[in-house]
Amino acid sequence: MVKPPPEPDNKLQKQDFFEDPTLPLQVYIRDPQPEFPVHSHGFDELVIILKGTARHVIDGQEFLVRAGDVFVVSPNLEHQYREMHGLALANILFDSAALAMEQWDIRALPGFHALFSLEPTFRTQHNFRSRLQLPEQKLDKANGLVRELSRETEQRNPGYRVMARGLFMQLAVMLSRAYSTTPTEESIGLLRIGDAIAHIETNFAEKITLDELAAKSHLSKRHFTRVFQECIGRSPIDHLKHVRCKKAAELLRGTGRTITDIAFDCGFSDSNYFTRCFRQTMSATPRQYREKNGDIGTIQG
Repeated sequence: MVKPPPEPDNKLQKQDFFEDPTLPLQVYIRDPQPEFPVHSHGFDELVIILKGTARHVIDGQEFLVRAGDVFVVSPNLEHQYREMHGLALANILFDSAALAMEQWDIRALPGFHALFSLEPTFRTQHNFRSRLQLPEQKLDKANGLVRELSRETEQRNPGYRVMARGLFMQLAVMLSRAYSTTPTEESIGLLRIGDAIAHIETNFAEKITLDELAAKSHLSKRHFTRVFQECIGRSPIDHLKHVRCKKAAELLRGTGRTITDIAFDCGFSDSNYFTRCFRQTMSATPRQYREKNGDIGTIQG
């Protein structure tokens, strides 16, 4: 299905393109890709080039795209395809917050961070050379997953929401693994930074230092901190606290363990410091958060 051109403000809105308001995913397979004005959107877009070539103009820069290219278009970036020659592509629109991607264990994969966060940030600097480029066999596999995902969202048979989420997760894992196994000179640098991010998100309960993270990225502490801030929107140490508090929130919601025990298990050695960090992250104290969100019958002090 081809949606009409965007409104004059050029920004595509989620409510106009996500056909099922209960599912934060939407798939459009365009073969061929039609002419479409310059536009941006208020959601993420995973693009897989299935056939042909084109010039992709994004945020004022122009890059050649061809079959096998995979990349993410972040929200609020204006883009358009020009000089299309047999171009066919799959657009997977997704709402990362609604999908709770922050909680996926796929975040242990450096390639996930490289593909979904780092490559979009460094695309211009790397002149698109850090993109994922799938060989024919993996492109066929990705195409198959996309078409199965499209069928689920179109037919809406019982259980389709779970199936759609599962297929998108499977696709994300496949692409993240592929990014790690087909490195270029530019993508190696992104994978090293992705490794540092993955280390934070899988070892948050342990002592983690800035020196350790910078060493994983093969960068100076100053350079690593600057790059990390640019990509994630937080400093490495602030992100570590953010991850710890998010995990603590999960335990506060789903278990009856004491707040002190949860603080220690999430890497905080001082319960008062934990409370301050948690309030900054979740806009409530741990006790307030649990009273509002905890399971009835499981709440302890």
